[in-house]
Amino acid sequence: KEINMGGGDHFSLGHLITPGWMPKSHSLSPHLTEPAYVKEMLKNGENPKELLLEECKPKCLHWKHKLERCEKKLVEIIKINPTKTCLYPFRDYATCVEACVQPIIHNNLVIE
Repeated sequence: KEINMGGGDHFSLGHLITPGWMPKSHSLSPHLTEPAYVKEMLKNGENPKELLLEECKPKCLHWKHKLERCEKKLVEIIKINPTKTCLYPFRDYATCVEACVQPIIHNNLVIE
């Protein structure tokens, strides 16, 4: 039997007592149904990444809004502390978008 950490067939409280551990939320892990053009573009030697990035960005709105809130606050904070940045929210947003795009491209790469 497969064991799922943090859940499974029953409700788990592990995320309440383990720092950094939280139940899986589908809103935080983007998924895009594979567009028909991916296989064709790869077959023709073209890179579908730019098109996929544009399709995946709306799937990462949670992280985008977090980044926008940071940038809005940073305008005032940077006057007091110029070392502050929005690096981590930007990283989270970029990671979300890349996590949506990467499996689609990777799963279509074929060695011939």
